[in-house]
Amino acid sequence: MLVYHLPGTLDTREAHLDLLWEAGATGLEERAGTIRAYFEIRADLPAEIADGEWRLEADQDWLAEFKANLKPVTAGRVTIVPPWLTGEVPTGQLPLIIEPGMAFGTGHHATTRMAVEALSAVPLDGHSVLDVGTGSGVLAIAAVLLGARTALGVDIDPQTIPIARENAQINGVPDGRAAFVEGTLGSDLPEHAAPDGVYDVLVANLYAELHDLLAGEYAAHIIPGGPLILTGILAGKLSMVQAALEREDFTDVTVRMDGEWALVTARAPQ
Repeated sequence: MLVYHLPGTLDTREAHLDLLWEAGATGLEERAGTIRAYFEIRADLPAEIADGEWRLEADQDWLAEFKANLKPVTAGRVTIVPPWLTGEVPTGQLPLIIEPGMAFGTGHHATTRMAVEALSAVPLDGHSVLDVGTGSGVLAIAAVLLGARTALGVDIDPQTIPIARENAQINGVPDGRAAFVEGTLGSDLPEHAAPDGVYDVLVANLYAELHDLLAGEYAAHIIPGGPLILTGILAGKLSMVQAALEREDFTDVTVRMDGEWALVTARAPQ
């Protein structure tokens, strides 16, 4: 069995996980401060993840071990589970089924979990939601399960869009209520039941630098006073995001921390 040992954790090397999948990894796990990436053949790796070590190890059923160690994630009124754990969703919780490894956003990362918790705390019934950087589609799907009338997920990575659509189908979300498109704010996006592309709620799980860059677009795509939910923000970059929201006249800015990660909520300018 060919295993690539990459220094760091799934949290500290979050930005590099997609590179491992794209290089052909068939599975990832974290052990004692090291990411273990399983490969069928040795791959040429980009410089960002070239600081690891290839090892040939005795064969084992890593997939069985991975499944055995994966647990449901409760986030507000939603419990995020892989398909084989749907029977473990607590009574009264909304099950959200996501296949791990298909795209970022399984619920096991603090950023995704906090964003779903924040969506759970917002009255979504009958409202429209815009999910920027949708990845697996988990936040858009969660919004619909929580009562949103419609949700539009947007991502610049074209490979995530069919994955998000498949996840929506797995969760029984009709096409008319959740849509996923390649693109970014400022480009031509379908209105998807949001007049003039302005939504009631906007959620984005992106890096702090992108929040800084897109703050003006956030303001343009939310109704006046509408809730903004931002995550993916490392503690050391929090002030950058806060300054960007102040620059664009967002109000009621609050911060919640989970380890080194921050969730920022605010209200769009009136």
